[in-house]
Amino acid sequence: MASVGASMPPPAAQDRTVRPRPFVARNGRLLFVWGLLIAIVVAYVLVVPQFRPREQRTLVNSGLTLATASLGQTLVVLTGGIDLSIGPMVSLTNSIASAVTNKESPNGSMAVAAAAALGAGALGGLINGALVAYGRLQPIIVTLATGSIWTGIALYIRPSPGGFIPLEFSNLLSGTAFQEPVPLPFGLPGTVYPVPKAAFVVLGLVIFWALFRRSRLATRIYAVGSSEGAAYLSGVNVQHAKLAAYTLAGVAAGCAGLVNSAQTATGNALSGTVFTLNSIAAVVLGGAALAGGAGSYLGTLAGAYVISIIPSVLQFYGVSSFYKDLVQGSILLFAVALGAFGLLRVRNRMDRL
Repeated sequence: MASVGASMPPPAAQDRTVRPRPFVARNGRLLFVWGLLIAIVVAYVLVVPQFRPREQRTLVNSGLTLATASLGQTLVVLTGGIDLSIGPMVSLTNSIASAVTNKESPNGSMAVAAAAALGAGALGGLINGALVAYGRLQPIIVTLATGSIWTGIALYIRPSPGGFIPLEFSNLLSGTAFQEPVPLPFGLPGTVYPVPKAAFVVLGLVIFWALFRRSRLATRIYAVGSSEGAAYLSGVNVQHAKLAAYTLAGVAAGCAGLVNSAQTATGNALSGTVFTLNSIAAVVLGGAALAGGAGSYLGTLAGAYVISIIPSVLQFYGVSSFYKDLVQGSILLFAVALGAFGLLRVRNRMDRL
């Protein structure tokens, strides 16, 4: 006679299918910072007497330098580091650009100045990356030291504010395309309205990130930030990934220095100081983890504009400028608290397993 156990049907296999998390749960921090930016822009538009092309240009230009510098900070933070030399590099490249250009040949000298600024940024980032990756030094110490060096060089080049930036270069990055509404060519229906040229720069940054995010280098940078040991065991060249991240951060700082030069039309060896901490704040507000391995420039971009637009909104609403830092710090603290709350929930679930 067959045993009772043999006659019983086998237990149903447990459903081990991993269901993807909802879109809102996976992108909560990103949606939060973009929702916050939209709310601030709406508040700005409501209080501005006339939201004409001039006001639109001012709004987009206000965060362009910080958004460009924060791209480099995002790459460094993704590896688990922090670059405190971003601001000084912005100042250095701004000083170089204002010193190289001259009124006799504005266009040719500006091209040389742009190449020199980008070269200086790449070299500075390469030095940071080499010291961090191959010297195995702490990023915060390395970049704090090199940032002081960049500031010293900038003060040597530009002891006092001044210099010359061609008006054509300023209009190229911070002007307005299509000064007046014009109909589309070839009889096409529709009208082309004035657009801030800075919007095209922002679009270029987003396209760069979209292409970079699909590259192998981006995958390696994320892997290094998530777990350097696991990335090494998986065959990732950790040193090369860090070196590339810091070098690209230097190039981004050089681009930010050129944007700052175009917007201010002058040179100042201390003009980029504010972008060091603000770039870190933009990255954190955008949802990136300072421990590395998590984050997106799309969130950083929104965070940069949130930080840049808040002072203008407070000014139009008659709020004293003394409260600017209080509001910015409160928003940043709230955003970080949301991220910490999410990590705490995950940790509590792990502890109950």
